[in-house]
This record gives sequence, C-alpha cells and structure tokens, in this order.
Amino acid sequence: MSEELLPRALPLSELLLAAGLVLQGCGGGGSGSPAPTPPTAEQLKATCLSLAGQVIEGVTITKTTRHEANAAVSSPGFCQVLGTRAPYLDIEIDVPDHWTGRYWQQGGGGFDGQIPSAVTTDAGGAITALSAIVANKGAVYAASNGGNRANVAAQAAPGIWASTSPEGRQSATDYAYAALGTTVHFGKAVTKAFFGKAPSHSYFNGCSNGGRNAYIAAQRWPQEFDGIVSGCETMDMAGQTSAWLQEAAAKGTPAALSAAQINAAHGAAVAACDGLDGVADEVIANPMACRFDPAALQCGAAGASPDPAICLSAPQVATMKSYFTDLKLQNGTSLLSGYWWSSGLGQGWELLGGGFALLASGDAVWLTPARQSTFQLETDYPILKTGLSQIGADHDKAAIAGFVASGRKLISWHGGSDGLLSPADHYRNWTAMAGIAQSKGLADPGTATRFFIVPGATHGVGQSLWEVDWASAIMDWVEKGAAPQQLIYTATSGTTTRSKPVCRHPLYPRYNGSGDVNQASSYTCS
Repeated sequence: MSEELLPRALPLSELLLAAGLVLQGCGGGGSGSPAPTPPTAEQLKATCLSLAGQVIEGVTITKTTRHEANAAVSSPGFCQVLGTRAPYLDIEIDVPDHWTGRYWQQGGGGFDGQIPSAVTTDAGGAITALSAIVANKGAVYAASNGGNRANVAAQAAPGIWASTSPEGRQSATDYAYAALGTTVHFGKAVTKAFFGKAPSHSYFNGCSNGGRNAYIAAQRWPQEFDGIVSGCETMDMAGQTSAWLQEAAAKGTPAALSAAQINAAHGAAVAACDGLDGVADEVIANPMACRFDPAALQCGAAGASPDPAICLSAPQVATMKSYFTDLKLQNGTSLLSGYWWSSGLGQGWELLGGGFALLASGDAVWLTPARQSTFQLETDYPILKTGLSQIGADHDKAAIAGFVASGRKLISWHGGSDGLLSPADHYRNWTAMAGIAQSKGLADPGTATRFFIVPGATHGVGQSLWEVDWASAIMDWVEKGAAPQQLIYTATSGTTTRSKPVCRHPLYPRYNGSGDVNQASSYTCS
C-alpha cells in the first residue's frame, strides 16, 4: 500500500508522555528495572481522554470514550478506543480498569464489514451488556471490521475487492490477513499506553471467518499469541470454496434442491439417527454413525413424502448424496471431506463461494450465477488454490503446526450439524496439522492442541462464551497447564435450557440411561 495511505506512528516514548503516564524508576524495562507502578483510576481516565487523535502503529485514534463502572450490567470502568487505518480498516480496543494482564483478540464472520464489539448498547447509547472477556476476565479486548465497511456500499465486501484501485486491493489484503496484524500491534501498543507494559498472556478467538482469522494468526504471528481458539472453519479454504461452487453450479438446474427439501431431508435424517446417542431429543449427537440414505426420499419410494415439492427427483438425490461424499480431483486428491447432516446444507453457499473466488482472482464475474454455473473442479480448483494462497487468505498447515510444536495452545472445534463449513473436513485437516507438529518434535500433539465437537450445533452456534466457555478453557490451559478434556454446551430451546458435554472428537456424548436428558451430567463422552 502507498505510504500516503498509512499515517506515521508516534514513538512509544512520545505516546507515553502524551498519555501522561509516569513509570516508576527510569529506563525502559531491562532485566534489572523495577516493574511499572500500576496506574490509578484517575491516570487511566486521563490516558483514555488523551489518546484521541494520536497515531499508534499506523492507526489514527478517532474516538475515546470513558465508561465508569456499572453494577447493573456487571461492567467495570473501562475505556473504549476506536481507531482507523486507511483505506477502510476500523478497530475497537476496550481497556478495563481491573486489567489482569490479558489480551484477547476477536475474529470476525462472513465477509466482516463491521466490528464484533465487546459492548452492546440500546437505542439511546446506554450499555446493556459487556463481553465477559472484559467484564469477568479483565482482558483488553480487540477486534476489527476486517478492512471493509458493510454499511457503505462503495466500501463493502465482496464488491470492493473487484476494484482495481489501491484502496480495493488493500481492502482485499486486509480481509485476507493484514487487518489481523495491524489490530494486534495497535491493540498491544494501546495496552502499553495505559499500563506501561505488554500483556502477560495473549489470546485469539474466532468462529467461521473468525476461525480462519485464528489460524491465520497462528501461522503469521505465532509470537503474539499464547493460546488460540479456532472454530467453524476447515483449515483449507480452497477446498471449501470448491465445494461451495460445485453446489452453486447446480443452481437453476433440475438437480438443484429447495430449502424446503433440504429441511425435510434433515428432519428425516434426525428421525433415523437421533437415538444413536441413547436418547431421542432431536439432536444427531453421534453424526459419524448416521448412515441415513437420501435415496429413501426419492419420489415414489416407500416412506418418501407424496408432496412433489418435498420428495426428491433422481438428480436431486444425487445432489444430496454429493454433500456427504468426499470431494476429489480425478487423480484421487481429496479436497474436502463430506458433510454431516444439517438443516443448512447448500444454503448460502453460492455467495461465499463467489466471494472467495473473487478474492482469489480479482474477477467480480465470480459473483454472478452465470459464471458459477460454469464451475469446473479440475480447472478452477488450481486457480482458487493459487490465488487464495498468494493473497494470504488460505492456510499453511506447517506454520500452524509450528505454533503448536512451540508449546503454545490451540483449541479447534466445530458444530456437529454445521451445514456451511464441513466439520469432517476440519477434523481431517486438523489431524494432518497435528501430525506435522509431531514431525516437528512434539511427541504428543494432545499436549498443545485438541479438537472438539459441539453436539447438534449448526454453523456459528456454540461460539458464544455463554454457550461454551472457550475463554476459561484456553486460559486455564495456558496459565495453569490444565488441558481441556471435556466442556459443556448450554443452549435454550423455547423455555427449555439444555446442556450436553462437548467431547474431544471422535468421542460423542452418550446418554447414561438415566437422569435428566437436559443435563450434561446425564451423558458420558464415549
């Protein structure tokens, strides 16, 4: 990117003076230097107000807001720092008064375009909720919009990536990877401006595109993070994008499936496989054991729906079966392991497939049904693989394995009923990565990385820390050496709250045969 798009950063010494911080002792922290004196509440307030307009790590701070403690929403006193870096990267940093030394960076989702804020407000701007990361864990929270603005049509992804302007190219690069680096460097510099020292423990968390972000963080900035949680992604975006476009090519043909047909098929699969975990609760908690054949839904078959809008034609049966079949090149190379049953299969795939194909090629024609209808796996996959790798949007398993082999901690997870990104493919790629870590000298990969399945969760479900406490899991592993063996997934359906174990894959939660079916204590990872 041209230098005129990047404002110059203030030296840290000037920044600390501007913020009004006075550190105990002299110098900058050699091994014999005393630790900085913790700032007082008044100093933190002063720092918050003084940072507006400063340029730190190339990011211009556009606004700072001091929020006092609010017991009604379990909020400590904190400062929200908003910054921007050209062309369209916006960043939020939330700095709590009761800082515990932790730094937490949150990934995005979809094509990003907005900041996943730690703060929830009402129409009047009053805070109604604050992320548990800030409120309970005392961590500095950092997140960005991924380098594009969804609420500004000319600056929104994926369309902006087709621009030949420097701004369009930088937005694509930011989404691919660069926004993550800018955010971590800015976030840690802001932290130091408040407290006079760097974080003692740093974490990254994300699901879906945030999961892709998490793996990118591991492979590009391994020294910046002690623990990473990556969910709802596959660790291979070229293969996943190919699967999306393979399905998109069937749109408008007799082989295409309607949402009603997909949902009805999922309902039939649940009826057939629900009890595989020992209890009928409308959840396929043991998805690998589900062998329901879509052929049973073909029009005219015994038990198939008599409704022609619901039953499947022979071409539609073939499409449905393709979802559960490994995607391979003619030479036998596996690009994606088949899905497990979900109500979301095939829905929304064309938008994401077209967007990532545009990211790989710079050609906006990939957003059109006409181009997607001509997708050819043998010829288009190499373009996707090369393009996504060159722009930095895909993964380097060896680099991720290096993060793990160094002793840093990685939790990978997936929803067991994810119909957007394949949980089976995620596990396949995670297994390959763990094997590489072992070849790098990590005798037991399980000492640094573990894979979990959230039972019955569709895409994105399970990422909330109220659903699964990924924060405590990764922090306890990093800070206390307590490796996660089993977590708890809590979900509400109507007026019923249910909890189930989140097991290390390939284990699954099996009902013990007695006890409340809505309580995790009634299940055992088997």
